Amino acid sequence: MGGETDQLEYYLSSLDELGEVLINADRARSVGVGILRLTLGTVMASKGAIFLYNNQDNQISFLSTRGVEPHDPFKPTKAFLAKLEKYRHGHALLSDKEKWITGRFKKYVAQSKTKVVLPLYHKKNLLGVLCIGEKFMREEYSSVDIKILEIIANHLTKALYNYQLINNVEEKTTEINLKLLELETLFDISVAISSVLDMDELGEEVLWRSVGILNASKGLMVIQEEGSPILNPICNFNWDDGIPLLSRKLQVFKNIEETNRGVIFSAENKNSIQKKLGKENLIIVPLSAKEKTQGYMILCNKETRVGVEPFSEIDLDLLTALCNQAAVAMDNAKLFKEITKEKQFNESILGSIATGVITLDPIGEIDSINAAGLNILKMEKSDVIGNHYMYLFEKDEHIIELITLSELENETKSDLNISLQTVSKETVVNISVAPRLDPEGNKQGLVMAVEDISDVSKVKNTFKRYVSKQVVDELLDDDAKLNLGGEQRNVTILFTDIRGFTSMSEKMNPEKVVTTLNEYFSDMIDIVFKHNGTLDKIIGDELMVLYGAPITGENDTLRAVETAIDMQQRIKELNKERKKRKDPPILVGAGINDGLVVSGNIGSRDLMDYTVIGDTVNVASRLCAAAGPGEILVSETVYKKTKTKLTYTKLDPISVKGKENKVPAFLVAP
Repeated sequence: MGGETDQLEYYLSSLDELGEVLINADRARSVGVGILRLTLGTVMASKGAIFLYNNQDNQISFLSTRGVEPHDPFKPTKAFLAKLEKYRHGHALLSDKEKWITGRFKKYVAQSKTKVVLPLYHKKNLLGVLCIGEKFMREEYSSVDIKILEIIANHLTKALYNYQLINNVEEKTTEINLKLLELETLFDISVAISSVLDMDELGEEVLWRSVGILNASKGLMVIQEEGSPILNPICNFNWDDGIPLLSRKLQVFKNIEETNRGVIFSAENKNSIQKKLGKENLIIVPLSAKEKTQGYMILCNKETRVGVEPFSEIDLDLLTALCNQAAVAMDNAKLFKEITKEKQFNESILGSIATGVITLDPIGEIDSINAAGLNILKMEKSDVIGNHYMYLFEKDEHIIELITLSELENETKSDLNISLQTVSKETVVNISVAPRLDPEGNKQGLVMAVEDISDVSKVKNTFKRYVSKQVVDELLDDDAKLNLGGEQRNVTILFTDIRGFTSMSEKMNPEKVVTTLNEYFSDMIDIVFKHNGTLDKIIGDELMVLYGAPITGENDTLRAVETAIDMQQRIKELNKERKKRKDPPILVGAGINDGLVVSGNIGSRDLMDYTVIGDTVNVASRLCAAAGPGEILVSETVYKKTKTKLTYTKLDPISVKGKENKVPAFLVAP
């Protein structure tokens, strides 16, 4: 979120510079030039204009322009004025076809490529229009851009309004010239409060300025909370004898809210509010912005050199103007607080999740990344923010392709189990890339979700060393299959054993024994997994393989026999290689049985062994023991299930330890 913080700081700096412009400029045109320059620079636009509207002769003229030559004044149409009225409290985003854009204004819009139009209304009076052209790089205006433009428009409106007052004052009598001085003072005060974005600090500043300019002995600012009838005092001046409880339902406040006009009370003008506050001379002015009353300014006892006097109508006008500015500033402070709160909320959410979240601006540069994302990438924020994704992921062509597709097709793209080469071959992630939209649905870039599954991938790959991929996938999809416990099920069991391995190993050194077994087991286990068998255990030189456990597959019994056949074929090839190396041959016997067993995980929750037990297992082991080198013996149940697919030779029944009757045996034909 560092990019957003920088942007907010930039906006605050612009607002502060706006204050300087308003302070230093002594004429509307100077203000217009300064504000327009500042506004275009703040939102990164190249062209724009501020228009003034003269209500008396119904003419619009240029106050200041940038990027376009000014034209002669023109008369707006009724449709044009009606449209501005519609957007008096907001803005208009222009599309390519706007029927209300006609005449001279249409020509200007075309030349300047105007994208945002902000009417400048003071109360119900149109003062002018602020027009902003398209942004550099043809970016869309974000919601934050629009909010900042509205803040600037509010200041510009007040500036234009105050300059209108100043121009009127200059044409009047000496008394009016005095008011001009007061208004200039008021304007300076409004500039001072305009850059304050903390509500408590703003309240104190406004109240102190109000008391000072009207020479009041006491002051109180109250704010009405949403859904509550109580007016909450947020600050006071010299109110030491206790602040009375005030309700917005008092008639005096109802009247002020209806008229949006302050009132003066004196000894000759009695009201219950005087008794409640304990003061005769009062002036109460609403804090209103966008025709909504936010609270009230209450001042008591105007002190002069000759004593306490009632407040005058001039005082009322002066305080009203100040409170209007204060209300706008308070509205801006609330807006800033909301933006900051939303930003902090988003940061807290992103900071608390384990998935890495990376946002890209419209040109592909990374403008934010959460803590999880930095941890996955093993980078510092300074290495990521401002970097283009093609440079950041230059080692991961697949990720670049994924981002590019999402950007071009404006759709969510994702992929699983990607080896993140930017970090290491061992880092495995799931990636999702989606369009990044503002509240109005406009695309503002992309957002990436990066999930580190390296540990899961390691576990899965390790698991695959023991059972086939299909078995791994099914076990991981169903955790219940990994619980302790057993069940009765039909299983085909394959045993293989190297004949004479004990005597053969006695003639080898330990290293040679291990090398021989690894060579043999590597080939045999590959064949097992090829046929989706489950390696139950390795006992010395013996293999025990299951078909039908822990999951049942198609043709489990047939696959068991085919596994044994492939094993014997591979052993023949292996022995040819061993003969060339002058190594002794490996001779293997195999036994296969099918039947009911008890299968399940045996052990503890920390260490368990999946296996099968029962008479079926014993018979398979005895068949393996009876098989000669290169032979595959199967039971009668295996024979019956596979006789249509394979060729067998019936042997004499064999004796099996633990069984009274001999067991039928069948030899798989070579």
